[in-house]
Amino acid sequence: MKKLLLALFVTSVSFSQELIKEFNFKLPKNSDVFQVVEEDKKQISLFFSDKNYARTLRFDDNFNLIDSLKAQRPSKLYYDIIGYSISGNKYYSYWSNLNSKEIASQCFDFDSKSTNIKSYRLEFEKEKPIKKITINNVFYLITVVKNTSILNVYVFNDGQMEKKSIDLSDKTFLDYESKKTNLWEIVNEYTSFEPALTIQNIVNETPPSLTFSANKRKAYTKDNNLILTFDNNQNFTQLLNINLSNFSCFQKLYNQPFMVQSEFSSFDSNSFLLNNKIIQMKINSSKMAMTIKDLEGNELKNFEIITDQEIDFKNSEIIQENGKISNTRILEKSSQLLRKIYNLNPSIACFENDNNIYMTIGGVSTLQNNSAAMYGGMIGGLTGALIGAAISSNYSVNNLNSYTNRKVVYINCLFDNNFNHIKGTIKKLAFDELRSFAEEKSNLTSQTVFRFNSNLYFGGFNHKNSNYSFYKFQN
Repeated sequence: MKKLLLALFVTSVSFSQELIKEFNFKLPKNSDVFQVVEEDKKQISLFFSDKNYARTLRFDDNFNLIDSLKAQRPSKLYYDIIGYSISGNKYYSYWSNLNSKEIASQCFDFDSKSTNIKSYRLEFEKEKPIKKITINNVFYLITVVKNTSILNVYVFNDGQMEKKSIDLSDKTFLDYESKKTNLWEIVNEYTSFEPALTIQNIVNETPPSLTFSANKRKAYTKDNNLILTFDNNQNFTQLLNINLSNFSCFQKLYNQPFMVQSEFSSFDSNSFLLNNKIIQMKINSSKMAMTIKDLEGNELKNFEIITDQEIDFKNSEIIQENGKISNTRILEKSSQLLRKIYNLNPSIACFENDNNIYMTIGGVSTLQNNSAAMYGGMIGGLTGALIGAAISSNYSVNNLNSYTNRKVVYINCLFDNNFNHIKGTIKKLAFDELRSFAEEKSNLTSQTVFRFNSNLYFGGFNHKNSNYSFYKFQN
């Protein structure tokens, strides 16, 4: 077994990456960065911020610097960058105070080569923010009114703000005990794994981690729709589809797989949304049932993992990571996998690549050192504390580091687009190579991870050499 683990580790660090560009500039320590990829313009922009300044640099598709703008950052009242929007050659970053009632919009206008700041005060009426997200270059701050099912959507676009309200009082929401409740109660629940009033983004830019998909509240985007799923109830997945063009809303409940209740074991469940299919899992200490349904609720496929039986749809060994990739062990039995998933936070994560579906099934622990400092360091992607964890363009760095200081147990599976299992060894994804590379390159700060021109890129700043480097990882 020790020889096998050594071979696995050597393979994991024998990856190929290409250094494609380095450029020199001065960057203060503890600087934050997020990126905006614009495939239609064939360019990428990096937004850097520190305690005094904010700057934006634009690169072409060969990573040649096109232009840049620099300005003083907004006042110390605004501590966090929560999102961005784009209108032509005007790039807006949005800064927030602690309670999100004070918003500063900082505009970098590359036509006039100027910058300006505009402030907004949001008069919250017994409401709390639950989602900050950029969709189709428009920034949305979404709140829920306390003890109701009313959402307020603050839309930031082209230097203007507009407020829309969505009343979901006619929708049925179920709590943990299957009693009717309101949306506030669903999003205000909290556990040691999932804080209250948070909804985890799931973005297909990079393969979503089990850490992200273990959350019971998740947010997906499709076209101009924001799709929220709730798995607080073990018998149902509750889905809300919010159309951000007309602010209408569609709701549907999906039954979780049926399992016979045992007096000796309770259940846990979760789900994952991929394209137009919903994957649901239900688990106890000796069995896991999984179904794939279309969005009408029709069951298309089902799979099971049963203790002490071979898992016929897995394409990897049973892997346990302990805080980092280099601290990995292999488990032998399906009973170990089931027990560990059940005792952790059950999770399914899927990613589509080359017309195949890569699925990871497993469980994730809470942070093993659950201090605020550790959490901030992990979520910030080793870049500091200014960038909000919810910002969509910082998602992939957070995703990259999300297994740090956690125990993670999982198997990898491969399916075609109809969820027919494909036998054989899974080709290593570029993101897996990047995870190993980033662990080795911990000296690089202000990290970025993004997909551009169908390739995966990693960027980081070397303070010793005062240069920012871009690496490409082939699919």
